[in-house]
Amino acid sequence: MAVWAIKLKDKVVKQFAIEDGERLVIGRSAEADVVVDNTAISRKHTVIERKNGVYFLEDLGSLNGTMVNGKKIDSCVQLFDEDVVELGKFLLLPAEAVRDQGFSSQSASMDYGDETVFVTRQNPSAPSEKKSAGAKTTHTLTVIKGAGSPQEVPLLGRSSVKIGKEVNCDLRVSAWFVANAQCYVINRDKKYYLVPQRSWSNTFINGTPVKKEQQLRPGDIIQIRGVQIRFD
Repeated sequence: MAVWAIKLKDKVVKQFAIEDGERLVIGRSAEADVVVDNTAISRKHTVIERKNGVYFLEDLGSLNGTMVNGKKIDSCVQLFDEDVVELGKFLLLPAEAVRDQGFSSQSASMDYGDETVFVTRQNPSAPSEKKSAGAKTTHTLTVIKGAGSPQEVPLLGRSSVKIGKEVNCDLRVSAWFVANAQCYVINRDKKYYLVPQRSWSNTFINGTPVKKEQQLRPGDIIQIRGVQIRFD
């Protein structure tokens, strides 16, 4: 079982390969090897390791814990074929059950009006954006009007940026009717997209309300209530 999948309900949101001798961290942080950008997942939630074809799982002190067969683990455990692994709302399982789906990235809506989880395929053999020779396009989100904090958010190295009222947002907008997670800016295949979330207040790009995922282009102005954010 060299390939694993992460599922939310009946939707596969991530597939990743693990080689023998490899140790992969699953978490919300962009520094994790397998990124699940949702607040139910800790920044470094759990680690899966493959040794001589045998898999081991270890919780990394996550807030919501790692469950194996309904029991929270507090040490490194060996995984067997029939084990059920839960990470917050997500299931971690061998990808053999979904081998025909074959994709590199996907987004899936949460239940109960929650946020959207965004995942990106990380290819360890491909050169990173930081190490690439030649042009290094560093995109940023810059607050040009209103009370948004911080004033500037660099996007280099990030798979997603969360914008909203919640204190753990990457860019916080405190205003009436702004949702805890108002929208996300995500990086997919070196292009950036704005993905709105459910909110009483609309998110606008260049004065037009955004109802679904929309690609961002340099100079675009994102507006949330009285706050304007320029994408460069």
